[in-house]
Amino acid sequence: MGRRLRYVLIAAAALVLGSASRASAHAGLETSIPAASSVLEQSPDNVVLDFDEPVEAELASIQVFDAAAVLIEVGSPEAAAGDRSVVLASLPDLGDGLYAVVWRISSIDGHVVDGAFSFQIGTAGAADGKALVDQVIDGARVTPAVSRAAGAARLLGFLGVVVAIGGGLWVLIWANPSLDRARRLVLVGWMMLAIGTMASFGLHAAAVSAGPISDAWSFTQWDRIAGTRTGTLLLTRLVLVLMLGVLMVGVVIRGAHWRASAWWRSLAIVSAIGVIVSFPAAGHASTTSPRSVWVLSDALHLTAVAAWLGGLLVLAVRAVDFPDEVDYQVPASTSRLSALKQFSTIATVAVPVIVVTGVAQTVRLAGGVDRITDTDWGRTLLVKLSLVTVLIAVGAVSRWLLVNDGHAGIGRLVVVEAIIGVAILGLTASLVSLPPRPVAESRVFSTSLAQAGTIVDITITPGRIGQNEMHLVITPAGGSLQPVISAEARVSLPERNLPNTPIALVADGSNHYSGQLTLAFGGDWTLEVIVEVSSGNSLLLGTTVPIPSG
Repeated sequence: MGRRLRYVLIAAAALVLGSASRASAHAGLETSIPAASSVLEQSPDNVVLDFDEPVEAELASIQVFDAAAVLIEVGSPEAAAGDRSVVLASLPDLGDGLYAVVWRISSIDGHVVDGAFSFQIGTAGAADGKALVDQVIDGARVTPAVSRAAGAARLLGFLGVVVAIGGGLWVLIWANPSLDRARRLVLVGWMMLAIGTMASFGLHAAAVSAGPISDAWSFTQWDRIAGTRTGTLLLTRLVLVLMLGVLMVGVVIRGAHWRASAWWRSLAIVSAIGVIVSFPAAGHASTTSPRSVWVLSDALHLTAVAAWLGGLLVLAVRAVDFPDEVDYQVPASTSRLSALKQFSTIATVAVPVIVVTGVAQTVRLAGGVDRITDTDWGRTLLVKLSLVTVLIAVGAVSRWLLVNDGHAGIGRLVVVEAIIGVAILGLTASLVSLPPRPVAESRVFSTSLAQAGTIVDITITPGRIGQNEMHLVITPAGGSLQPVISAEARVSLPERNLPNTPIALVADGSNHYSGQLTLAFGGDWTLEVIVEVSSGNSLLLGTTVPIPSG
């Protein structure tokens, strides 16, 4: 393929591998039963996890550990009836003490997410839930080796589409007898696409199991994901890629008359369209409503990118050795100048399509552009858009030279365009692994307040904007067995001039109260607790509850 193209591919791979470790959740855990850091009077019947989008319940892993980090046997995870965003697992009868829930699941766009939280049964004694979670969570996370390998597989897949389908399109359009090197380049692109697809399937299996990279070759893990939405799409893509390979080999064996036949072209077009659609169908677009519209938009975007960059790569490695009509006295339709003009015409159409569909997807996925820099996805996208702008500018210069100075002098510019284009593909592969919107940050708030010998332990979970659950565990000066008469709580947000709002508390047991509170904004909320320890003896305790914005 040439030394320059090899260097470009290595640089793009390094870009993807370097960013793979930043991947974070796509499906976010909204609520759970039991709630994180909650204090319960008795054992719950199930662990219930409620996500903000549908998930693959059949791939879920839910583990429960006791205070000694000993694994407790629980039921197999399953989806709640009629709601694919809720997963539950039955629990045995648990005694008093501290417990940790560690979960891992695949969202429907194929991204594996995980998390952990603690809860307590009974109010006897204080327990360090964070220390227990830190002790048991490591086994739930995808290993860095698997993440980086998955990034490389995505890059191979995108490059394969561009070179095999985009480059193959230009080989068909130009149909020049001197395109042997171009055909070899297309074959290399097909191999990239096939290897990238197979690797993505195996690495998804390894990610789901949170096992070593060797799980990518495990038939047991393959069987787990084969029937899931992501697994089915990857297998379908592989079948279509193999069909494209058969069509390519058929042309080599049976000659060009195969390629000219209507059935060959029909199968090639159907296979290519199917491969292209499989990418957005298994990505961010598949979680956006209406799904069909955004999958189609993303597929159109990828098609335009493949047509543009595929032609650039074919030209950049000088695989298109078109003769010059003056020197070789060949028809103008097969000359280098004619080919460059054809490419320039199609690129002029492809670029606006790329820009329009790209902008539409950005606005839709990010929920607007006002906070696009709040996420790694947005910041990476801005770098990509900067490179696209440079690429368009270089392309405009090339077109001007072509119109005013023939094909002389644009060879190096085409190489520059190809290098920038492959770098953009590397950034695109890394974008797939990043969430387009800020994942709601949870910071479980926990503190102990003391006054006149009375201790009030306060927990607010999940500690973010929206609905939260508060628990109060009160220990009077006379000891936990001495009941208090009542407890009240209220919150205010001085920086927004929000006055005191009472929190409805329910007595869950002796000296244990819980309630729901809605925190509509981020900021430093003021929480006040009024405890009537005995008749005529009340205490006012206060603290600041920081809630992260966004």
